[in-house]
Amino acid sequence: MNGVHPRSRTGEIDWSALEHAYGDASDVPGWIEGLEDSATVEQSLHELWGAVLHQGTLYDSTAPAMTWIAAALGARRTADAESTAWLLLMFADTVSDYERIDNDAETAALVRSARAELTGIAALVRPLIYDDGPEAAAAALLQSAALPADSGKPAVDSTVIDTLVVRAASRPAGQVGQACVAALTTLGADATSALADRDPGLVMAGTLARVASRREEPSDLDALIAGWELAVEVAPNIAFGVDNLPEWLSAVNPDAAAHILAKLPVPDESTIGGLVDVMLGSRGNAPAAVRRLLAIAALPESGPETMIAALRQCPPTPEVRDALVTLAEQVTSAGISTFGSSSFDTDARVDAGFALLRAGDGRWSRPLAQALLTNPAARGLMVATSASARSALGYALVRAQAPAATLLTAAILQALRQTPPADPSRDGAGQLIALLGSWPGAATADAISAVRALLASAPKQAADALAGWNDTASIGHVREAARGGDATVLLALARLTKNPNDFHRVLDADLRYTESEVLAHWDDRSDPRFLDWCRGLVGAEPATSIPERGNQLAALRVLAEGDAREAALGWSILRGIIDAGTEPIEDAVRLALDWRAGQLLPPEAVADSSALLADLVITDRKNYNGPLIKAGVTATMALLDLGLPLPGTPARIAKIVARAVTDRWARDLGLRLTERLTSAPAAVRGAVVKKLRPLVERDERFDSTDDIAVEDERALTRLVPILHALESA
Repeated sequence: MNGVHPRSRTGEIDWSALEHAYGDASDVPGWIEGLEDSATVEQSLHELWGAVLHQGTLYDSTAPAMTWIAAALGARRTADAESTAWLLLMFADTVSDYERIDNDAETAALVRSARAELTGIAALVRPLIYDDGPEAAAAALLQSAALPADSGKPAVDSTVIDTLVVRAASRPAGQVGQACVAALTTLGADATSALADRDPGLVMAGTLARVASRREEPSDLDALIAGWELAVEVAPNIAFGVDNLPEWLSAVNPDAAAHILAKLPVPDESTIGGLVDVMLGSRGNAPAAVRRLLAIAALPESGPETMIAALRQCPPTPEVRDALVTLAEQVTSAGISTFGSSSFDTDARVDAGFALLRAGDGRWSRPLAQALLTNPAARGLMVATSASARSALGYALVRAQAPAATLLTAAILQALRQTPPADPSRDGAGQLIALLGSWPGAATADAISAVRALLASAPKQAADALAGWNDTASIGHVREAARGGDATVLLALARLTKNPNDFHRVLDADLRYTESEVLAHWDDRSDPRFLDWCRGLVGAEPATSIPERGNQLAALRVLAEGDAREAALGWSILRGIIDAGTEPIEDAVRLALDWRAGQLLPPEAVADSSALLADLVITDRKNYNGPLIKAGVTATMALLDLGLPLPGTPARIAKIVARAVTDRWARDLGLRLTERLTSAPAAVRGAVVKKLRPLVERDERFDSTDDIAVEDERALTRLVPILHALESA
């Protein structure tokens, strides 16, 4: 196949019957042909990466496309051999990533097919090993990447071994020799002849490959510590995409990484980052990694900002919390972080305080107040809510339900008195006002006049806060601000005056994105005009967006509370939202249960709702991301609430539970359901325990929405006692 021109045979595949990230794959052959022309190769590679291997995703078009790409590369017909070869390595890496997770049957078949294609891809590019460029090294690495990571020491085609041995022994320039030795080592083959002269780079390539395949000897770890600088140079030559050795080590072998990184004599930021990665990825190695991080944090030369960024992600033990408090006291200046073309204001004290808040440590408010009092950009500070995400400080504290604190209130007021930044997008004053507004009026009495004065610059947040405090003395000021016609300000005025005419003026405003506020705060819920507006929100079909569906549900609840007949009229809309399985599925099912409990639904709708819930349990609802996990677990809990038998097999219930517990967005629901199942039949309990026990005992942590280790520890704290209860029931 190597000598076959790709455009002569890609037509044998019905690409229009296959899919990639943006639809049918009929455009793939053109992109593959574009690899041959220097004028189109860059765009073609971009399209293939973005569509066929979109964000590390496999589609039914991915494996066949990669095979034809390999054919073009192996025939030396690509205009950018290096980038094309790295695309193939990225594909191999993606297949390995998929093999590490529990896939549904359809995805598992796709992964098996992709793995099978990798063997042919390795053969197609094998001739390149005799070249001298980076593509030769990539071709060598593909020989070992074609085998599953858990294949042990498999029987390998002797042609592969011979090719690698001969090429390594010829001492090619650059990274090719190191890649050949690494591939041989990964395959479990004898690389002695290639290492006859003990070339340091080749020896290190073999050492790193043994560590990566978890077949290292103690001497390998010592060699990596002693030859760390050389290892940093060699690692990018023997593994796909390695630009940070500690990070790579923590991913491929957390046991070895914990040992090595703890013993490096001069810890730099990459080492600290590697220790954090070990802590995030490995439950077993986390204690050692945290101890080392705490030791580094105690060194006089350690930067407090760097160490706060590391420790705030750790499980909040007393030692970690004490270190965060100490480090925060050492921070005296602000910072600026850049993400892409955007930059934002930071302060490590804010990150430390936020971590303490989420840990329930009463010392949380002091570092936050210090930052707000001394930082010249206090009213625009962003806070780290996870290792990869930042949020406006006030918004993050509202989400975390930060309690009122006198010192913090004073600090926020000082920040609000700062001159606004020249760039309005960097001004977080509105979010800070919203934070004040989330606290009781009695705790923020000193803030009322300051917030009132900000009605001109932040009318929405200021008016909402004043309404929340029921500060009737501000009615005149809010009425003046309401002249601008903003719906949020008009609603705040109506909440303060309780005047029906003021409420009606709200309905005359542009209510886009404020419907939920109107539904939550409308005073007279029997008002005919309000009820007509609610009927308009409900409409005739389930909405397409999550906020709109949420508004439909809230409006349906309002209508049925005023007239029981509205429940029967609205059942088709509610049923459609539940049947789709999309958010807000919990609110939708809860409303259905409330209507059933209140006997608002006719008998046929009651029977229909029971059948619908059962169907959600036994049949997956899906979207483009796969199964909608919350749908099944919410329906299962609803059936338990109704005292109805669970449909399907015990294995099906266990699968629903395991999916929810391992999903970052559905975990709380999954844990609540697991707790409910302690009174389920023995067969169900046994199936659930069989599914969940390995998740508790494994070394890998649960995925999370915020900080991985923190959420994992909390999940285990809840899950372990539940499992004991299931086993002993």
